[in-house]
Amino acid sequence: MTAPTIDTFKSLDLELQREFYSCFKEAMEELERCFSVLDQQYDQEVINEMFRAVHSVKGNSQMVFLDGIADVCHRLEDLVDQIRKGTCLYTPPQGEFMTFVFARLEQLIAEVMSTGSTSDIHVEVLLKAVTHVCDAPMSMRDRVIQTTLESLSGILTGSSGSSTQVLERLAQQVTSVEVESIPAPKDRFDALGFMALVAKQVRGQSIQQPGDQDKLLDLCFKLNELMAKPVADGQLRAAFYFQTLGARFVSSPVFDIPLRCEPWEKAKALEQLTFASGFLRLSDQWCEAADIVEQSHERYDGLGPLGLTAEQINKGSMIIALIRYYQQCFHKAKKDQKTKIAVSKALGRINSEKGYRFSPEVVTLFNQMVHGDLLGGSW
Repeated sequence: MTAPTIDTFKSLDLELQREFYSCFKEAMEELERCFSVLDQQYDQEVINEMFRAVHSVKGNSQMVFLDGIADVCHRLEDLVDQIRKGTCLYTPPQGEFMTFVFARLEQLIAEVMSTGSTSDIHVEVLLKAVTHVCDAPMSMRDRVIQTTLESLSGILTGSSGSSTQVLERLAQQVTSVEVESIPAPKDRFDALGFMALVAKQVRGQSIQQPGDQDKLLDLCFKLNELMAKPVADGQLRAAFYFQTLGARFVSSPVFDIPLRCEPWEKAKALEQLTFASGFLRLSDQWCEAADIVEQSHERYDGLGPLGLTAEQINKGSMIIALIRYYQQCFHKAKKDQKTKIAVSKALGRINSEKGYRFSPEVVTLFNQMVHGDLLGGSW
């Protein structure tokens, strides 16, 4: 942190400085709670809370002119965002690493508040360390964290001299990692790609035209975008691919549950969803996708098989349920009508279920998609 920014911070009202430090400590405690939960089980909402905590510290640091602290938090935010979007899996070493970085940031803030200065090299060390971890491929990240923490050893109790030594160790670490043999992307397991392949094989006997599933998935993404992305794209994609997979493992599969249905139909549908979500739960990374699948037959009015109602239903489940219902209504109407008429009739069926089968908010946004001519040329 440069002298001008520190001087600006020190010129702030003492009460404001203390409030900043208090908020920083609260964010640290929130992060420690998040890490404790995530070390035991995957939880998307806890990951969202973890992101908000880091984002809050970054914003607060910018407001009080501690740009160096904000820069470090910005890179930490990138790391958490990768986890939030499902592009990489949270692991305990990542929590350990972020805990260390925040402990060091707390020391630097306390030093600035008490002495009015700190060396730029301390922030440079943290920024290089976080960047090193954030840029590491997922297959090597835990190992990179281990070596990075080894390089940082002693820094919590060291001086500027030790920080210089840490920078040298980090530079050597980067060089050693660069020369290691990293598997080519084609050699890494692509979980979502495999799910897409499974879905394609399962639907091989479907009456749908090639490419229909891609169009439906695209509609799911567009609706998710209009809803301000309550679901990570990776989780939504995984749930979409596996939602109908369970039908291949039971006799007399059920693809829809009418409001008035036989008990065996409801039981059969739940059995299918249990199979499909069970495959996803084999990895903690796809727990939200599994929840989406399990709730995909729920109704807004609470009359679905699990009895969930309104906001209790996962937003991803709402999205997939509406898009698949649109698919059914559209193809039924398309047999005897032109495309635009079929779209209109399918939309009419969806609007008639507003507040009953589907969330009014989601139906309204879906109408916006149609009226925005997003669907007109897609079918």
